[in-house]
Amino acid sequence: MADSVKDSVGDAFEGATEWSRDRYGKATSWASENVDSVSRNATYARRRSAAEFNRGRRTVESFVEENPIMVGVVGVAAGLLIGALLPGTRRENQYFGRYADEVRDQGMRYAQEVAEQGRHVVEENLSRLSQGRTDRDTGDETSAER
Repeated sequence: MADSVKDSVGDAFEGATEWSRDRYGKATSWASENVDSVSRNATYARRRSAAEFNRGRRTVESFVEENPIMVGVVGVAAGLLIGALLPGTRRENQYFGRYADEVRDQGMRYAQEVAEQGRHVVEENLSRLSQGRTDRDTGDETSAER
């Protein structure tokens, strides 16, 4: 009877060992496939983000090349706006006195107007650029002629 129990325990142990090896092999295979998949997806995402970054950079560069005056005006307006937001110094108050507030307010109004105009131009150009890209993606060749 002891031999029978010993054989049964041995068979159960071998069965458990074989089952464990099978499960370990499947788990290892699953993990390996998923690591490969994640690695491929990460590589794809990295390449895609680099391509999108380059496309965005080219869009900005072409906008600046096509509209250098507008970019300059927006830069001046931004400078005026920042300058108007900074607190006045004692020396400015001494030299400009009561005119400083008037000049600052006038500069703020001008900067806001130019910034608003610049925003509209940027929105229009980006809209045209994205419309052209959308038409290209769908195969519509007529967008370049508009």
